[in-house]
Amino acid sequence: MSYVVSSLVLLLFANALIAFGVAFFWQARVIFTLFGTSNWDGAHVPRKALGNANSPQNSFGRFIAGEIFPELRRKWAKAIGYVAVSFLTLFLVVCFLQIAAPEYLP
Repeated sequence: MSYVVSSLVLLLFANALIAFGVAFFWQARVIFTLFGTSNWDGAHVPRKALGNANSPQNSFGRFIAGEIFPELRRKWAKAIGYVAVSFLTLFLVVCFLQIAAPEYLP
């Protein structure tokens, strides 16, 4: 039984690491896409940046709202959800095993 529990915990941990890698990839794609398409004229001056719809600050807000790059936003949101579900599952299973069957954990 301890082999099954150890394998389950190891599998969930590997899944969480893979989810983090996938989310890291999509986050990097979002950052580089938004930085590449943003207008950097006056981006360091807050009053100018907030008035420019294509400033880096406003581009991220428009991205979150779904106004720009809706396909990228959908993939990014799925990756973030995958991380949340993977880590939540890992922690719930390990916490349950800590309470119910601590002798099976390594």
